Amino acid sequence: MKLALDIGGTYVRWEVVGVARGKEAVGSMDIQKFVSQLIRRYKIRALGISFAGQVHHGRILSAPNVHASFDPAAFGIPYIIENDLNCAVLAEARYCESSHIAALYSGTGLGAGVIDEGRLVRGFRDLATEIGHIPYRQAPFRCGCGKDNCIELYASGSGIHRWAKYLGLKPSLQEPKIKVLYQEALATAAATLLALFNPKLLILGGGVILANPDVLQWLKENLSHYAPPFSLEGCELRRSELQEASLEGAKILLERLP
Repeated sequence: MKLALDIGGTYVRWEVVGVARGKEAVGSMDIQKFVSQLIRRYKIRALGISFAGQVHHGRILSAPNVHASFDPAAFGIPYIIENDLNCAVLAEARYCESSHIAALYSGTGLGAGVIDEGRLVRGFRDLATEIGHIPYRQAPFRCGCGKDNCIELYASGSGIHRWAKYLGLKPSLQEPKIKVLYQEALATAAATLLALFNPKLLILGGGVILANPDVLQWLKENLSHYAPPFSLEGCELRRSELQEASLEGAKILLERLP
């Protein structure tokens, strides 16, 4: 049996490929213990892991939005682990049959993955496309990475909740002040991806965007005010049609294991 995992800041999604699947709230969960239980229960012999953090050569470098320890090497079975947005864009590229694609996901955090000419854009330590941590505007609180000016502080679910608490508002995009903060930051992130990587297809996904479908229409109408015209030419914006793209990407990782 093979186990695909998507470990995020809010949920752990899992699938024993072709057998069973589930979703558990992270909360105060001991992720290591939970995965160990799945391995024993289903006699798992290989792991494909999508992880909401910075990953390099099978090792987790940092995890700003996952507040629990996790070490896949400790299970003693073959595994592949990738950043969750790298996994998501692998799944989106396969689903959309695209070799020039970027995925911008707004969920607990803000992340991006990019495929150019059929290959993941990685950087020398697999830290490329960390869009959530580009400098944007100073905020009155700090990101999980330690900085106080990350764009993720404005264009993510955790950012919405923190701004709502700070301003004494409901954590909702129905609140005009929250909506303006969010949309401007998301448009800046999208424009940055377009200018840097020139994808033919930009997919918008993640829990916040899937719960607020009007965001995509607003972007289509306003992105030209943020992105240079040459990067918009020929580029299509779409809302993700995949409910669990990062988990689907983890299953793609498993194809590389015997």
